[in-house]
Amino acid sequence: MGMLDRLRRWIWKAEEASNELEYTAIEAIDRAEAVVDEHTGGRVGRALETVEEESRELLERLHLDGPGESAVEADDGAAGQADR
Repeated sequence: MGMLDRLRRWIWKAEEASNELEYTAIEAIDRAEAVVDEHTGGRVGRALETVEEESRELLERLHLDGPGESAVEADDGAAGQADR
């Protein structure tokens, strides 16, 4: 077995462990969310959904939801051109 094969196996094991950790964290968050919703009658869950929706809208307005420049950077560029 060559060094490249060892490296590939090591990377595969690292990715597998990372995926397991991610799924474990997601499951723990889901269980905690269910307990909180049960104790608060769903108020916290609805509030979190509202915050998530509003933050997503804000990111879209500021153009921070994907690759490219943000609205702040675009404004700075326009201001710099106006000063000239």
